[in-house]
Amino acid sequence: MKSYPYLKRFVIFISFLCLLIALRPLSAQMASQEINLIPGWNSIWLEVEPTHTTGPQKGLIKSPEEVFSGINGIEITVTSPKPEFGTSEVFASDPSDITSLNQSDWEQWSKPARPGNNLSVMAGNRPYLIKTKKPVTLLIEGRVKFHRPVWNPDRFNLIGFGLQDSPTFQDFFSASGTTHDPQQIYKLDRVSGAWVKIASPEAERMRSNEAYWVYSSGPSKYMGPVAVDFDTAVGGILNFGGSADAVEVDSSPQVLQLDLEELTFTNLRDSGVAAPELDLISQDSGSGDLVLKIVAPGEDALSYTVGGQVDSSAGPTAGPSNLLESVPAGGTRTLTLGASREWSSGTAGRTNVYRISTGSGGASFWLPVSASRSDIAPPTDLIPDSASASVVGLWVGEISATDVTSMVEDGAPVKKAAASAPIRIIFHSDDNGTVRLLSQVTIMQSKTADPELPSAPVLVIDQKQIPFFEGIQERNGKRLGFRIESVAFDLPRNVSPTAQGSGLLSAVVAESTSASSLWKSGAGLFEENDSVTAEGIESYLLFRGIRPPSLRETYHTSLRCDGAMGAGKTVRTRPNTLVMDSFHRSNPFRHAYHQKHTKGPQITREITITFDDSSTSSDSLTGVYEEQLVGLTKSSLTVRGRAKLRRLNSVPRLEGLSSEGIPN
Repeated sequence: MKSYPYLKRFVIFISFLCLLIALRPLSAQMASQEINLIPGWNSIWLEVEPTHTTGPQKGLIKSPEEVFSGINGIEITVTSPKPEFGTSEVFASDPSDITSLNQSDWEQWSKPARPGNNLSVMAGNRPYLIKTKKPVTLLIEGRVKFHRPVWNPDRFNLIGFGLQDSPTFQDFFSASGTTHDPQQIYKLDRVSGAWVKIASPEAERMRSNEAYWVYSSGPSKYMGPVAVDFDTAVGGILNFGGSADAVEVDSSPQVLQLDLEELTFTNLRDSGVAAPELDLISQDSGSGDLVLKIVAPGEDALSYTVGGQVDSSAGPTAGPSNLLESVPAGGTRTLTLGASREWSSGTAGRTNVYRISTGSGGASFWLPVSASRSDIAPPTDLIPDSASASVVGLWVGEISATDVTSMVEDGAPVKKAAASAPIRIIFHSDDNGTVRLLSQVTIMQSKTADPELPSAPVLVIDQKQIPFFEGIQERNGKRLGFRIESVAFDLPRNVSPTAQGSGLLSAVVAESTSASSLWKSGAGLFEENDSVTAEGIESYLLFRGIRPPSLRETYHTSLRCDGAMGAGKTVRTRPNTLVMDSFHRSNPFRHAYHQKHTKGPQITREITITFDDSSTSSDSLTGVYEEQLVGLTKSSLTVRGRAKLRRLNSVPRLEGLSSEGIPN
């Protein structure tokens, strides 16, 4: 199987740019957590990440010494599982007293200092065992994010939850079925300082800020009796982005421009209705610039109306807002929220911190909500295809990627990176003005048997066509073509039925007609090979957990773009065409020989180059490059920079160009 390591390096570099930005100090998403420690051992679940709020270290995570800096004259010991071990006890079949913990797999810190201290920072959403000799009250201020519990299967997990009230262990965990048996939970006894099994799950109640040993029978995503999800949950922020995609929402007598996002709630209980609530805890800039409104579909199902305003008074004064959504037992409801941006000056983003509660006896979560006013005008309409002799031919250039989306900073702005990434890009413009993105091309020349008829240059994109032409340079007595490759832009797989063949088509039919198939989007649609479509193959590849043996490594040689080459023009890839499927040869998250990495995420890229109005010569173009990547994170990433292209020749035709299965 052919590999493209440079493309993988490019994707990793983009992720690294995001990481560099993520390490910069943050200015919002802040909240506080009060923790009361009693003498002896305490089992703590820290939801807030202690963060410096002022000075040169603003935004950086605090060390244990900094967290406990105001507490003097008391011996303190802090220990926690190492992050690489998750929250799982890695050696025991059940928890025992604290002194038997596997210390080599835990990080610890003590005051006064002792040899072996290796806990450098107090991260949030992590369990800690803290021992003191006197009562201590900690008010920890720091960064917060939406957090889904992470479970290690078939082991006890030291884990805690934010809670709306104090449910019993039975009420909280019964909705998980047999995955988290309430009879398999241990708590730290505050009197004896030993781990004890929950004797009466129906009567004993859970507490916020406390961590318990909870057994996970098999894999789990359990987050409480009511689950919550949204598009950007993996980043920990409900991000409304900029205002460019705002829609009109009727709020008679006026019409509002709101950006819409959805929250999905699933009630896992067998009985009872869940009523989610949203409580505004802190407000960025304190001016009410960012306001959330509940949005409902209009009667015609083609428009939207405002159903009410979410809590807009920070703090406990007004209390939480009922979200006007009742989630029945065993059901799912989707709530649409609209972000109203009330600030009229500046482009800075805003981030408010809410506390979302899932109903009585359920979990509650921090929910930072961000939005920004777009500082980049939406792209102008693409110019219809047109061409002149001055732009026909092969264009090769370099993209210098200098800006990338911050995945954690307020409003997810595009920030300058510490270093630029050079990326080669190849376009071809034919004599009809049609622009195509290429991943590789070989410059050759036509064969001739008579020197009176000189050879003509040709551009070959299908390697099967190379024997029909001859090279343009001689090496060791052989004539060779000049190959140009853009490893950062490998093209999509050809999933047309003809390109993939009967082997894969039969596999699709077998899965579609199987009575036990879990392929919901394809069940019963394809009863014979002739009925299988390219869309069906794409859906089948998304469904598959491992690579189908009959999947052919057949890829497109060009990708048609919208727009035109030339000064003042714009070139853009068509939506959902530059796609890297889960089993693509260049998918950076797939490893052909690792059983846990047989499949990567589907990655979609959309590229736009807006050329400058003027050019230094007819054979050179410069402009602004922008790319949207979807699939690397749950939300999209933006990469920006400058493009500089040069025309190598004016050959109007590509050899090996085929319309078979080319995405339009």
